[in-house]
Amino acid sequence: MRNRDPLSSLKYYLIEEITLNLLLKDYLDRQITPIAAQLDTESQPLFEAFYGLGDRALLTPKLPSDSGGLGLDSLGFWQFQSLVAQHSGALAFLQTQHQSAASLLQASQNQALTQTYLPAMASGAKRVGVGFSQLRKQPAPVKAQPVSGGYQLSGTVPWVSGVGLFTEFVGAAELADGSAIFGLVPLANQKAISVSQPMALMGMAATGTVSVSLSDYFLADEQVVGTRPAGWIQLSDRTNPLSPLGLVLGCAQAGLSVAAQSLSKRQIDHPLPAQLQARIEQTWVELPKLHDLPTEDYQQKVNFRGEAISLMNTCAQTAVLAASGVANTVGHPAQRVYKEALVFSVSGQSKGSAIASLDALSIHK
Repeated sequence: MRNRDPLSSLKYYLIEEITLNLLLKDYLDRQITPIAAQLDTESQPLFEAFYGLGDRALLTPKLPSDSGGLGLDSLGFWQFQSLVAQHSGALAFLQTQHQSAASLLQASQNQALTQTYLPAMASGAKRVGVGFSQLRKQPAPVKAQPVSGGYQLSGTVPWVSGVGLFTEFVGAAELADGSAIFGLVPLANQKAISVSQPMALMGMAATGTVSVSLSDYFLADEQVVGTRPAGWIQLSDRTNPLSPLGLVLGCAQAGLSVAAQSLSKRQIDHPLPAQLQARIEQTWVELPKLHDLPTEDYQQKVNFRGEAISLMNTCAQTAVLAASGVANTVGHPAQRVYKEALVFSVSGQSKGSAIASLDALSIHK
C-alpha cells in the first residue's frame, strides 16, 4: 500500500520543502512517533512535545514571518496540521488551539497586545488557548457588561484545553446587544476565576480540558482582543466549514499507516487500504477547489467536510480491524487513532456540520 503524505501527493500549494522536511517532519518522525501513545494520555510529555515545536518556531505557522510564523495560507496550514496529526492527534489539537488564539490576536486592534504576544507565541514563550465555542449556545453561558475601564464577565466557559500548558486563553462573552467581547483571561484559579479539574475524556485526555467559571471577573480594556457582531460565530461556521480538514485528513492517513503495519505483520493482502489511500489523495486534490468556492456554496463545502469525516472514521476502523483483538489493548496505535477520530469528528461542530456528517453516513444515500 502506498503511504504518501500530503507533501508528496498534493502538487500545488506545497509548503517550502526545506522548512517542513528539516524542521517539522524530522522532528515528528524522530521524537513524536515513538511516544505517540504516551502523548495521548500523559500531559507532561505532550507539553514537552509542544515546547519542541516552539523551539523550532513552528507553533504559529499561519502568522506572517515578521511575527515569527511561516506565513502559511489556509491550504498550507492544512498540510501542516495533517503532518502533525499523522504523528499525534493530541499535539496537533493543542497546536491548533494556540494558532487560533494567535490568529485572533493578529486581527486585533490592540497593538500593545499583538506586539507583546505574537512573537512570543511563535516560540512558545507565551502559550495561549481559546474558549469561545459557547457563543453557539443560547442563552449565552457567559455574559459581559461594560464597566469603568473594561468589562465584567460572569458565567462558565465550558471547554478550554491546555490547562498546565497555556497560561491564558482568549475567552468570549456576550454583551446585552448580542455582540461578543473577546479578551485574554488567565487559565488559573484566582479571585473571580475557578478552573475545574481536567475532564475525564476518552480521547486526548492529556490535553487538559477544563471548564472555567467567571464570577464578576474584571476584563481590563488593555486585555481586550476585540469585539464581534451578534451572530459572528454562526457566520464564521458558514464561512469556514472546511477548517478542520487538515486534522481530519491527517488522522485518516494515520489510520492507514497503522492498518498497513498490521496487515503486513499478519500477511494479509487486501485492496481496501489502497482504495482508501486513493480517496484521501483525491480529497486533497479537490480541497483547493472547494476552498475557493464562495460562501454561498456553503452546503457543498459542508457536505465535503462530512464526507471527509466519514473517510477518516473508515480509516480508523480499518486500523482496528487490521490489528484484530490487540487493537483493544491500551497503548495500541489503532486504539489511539480511533479515539483521535472521535475528537476530530466533532471538533468545531455546528448544527449544519453535524447534519452533514450524519448525511455522509446515511444508508439511504
